[in-house]
Amino acid sequence: MLAKYGNKDDPGVIASELKGYVERQVEDGRYENPGEVVHAALRRMEASELAEELKNFESAFAGANERPETEEDIRRVEEAVKAGRKR
Repeated sequence: MLAKYGNKDDPGVIASELKGYVERQVEDGRYENPGEVVHAALRRMEASELAEELKNFESAFAGANERPETEEDIRRVEEAVKAGRKR
């Protein structure tokens, strides 16, 4: 799907202000090619989003073991689930 925008050696869709950064990462030997830089960035973005989702989910359940659930608890959990589905 991304092939039409570029290949592993040409980031293609990267904004011009970021191309220099990508090129420096490859030149410094941290990555073999621009595609690896993009993939690493995407993996970090995904990990960050998942961590935020987990934090929100845990927040929705905060204190659940210490008392009976309330309507507010149920509403918070439902909102957390809906927010997760939108992503």
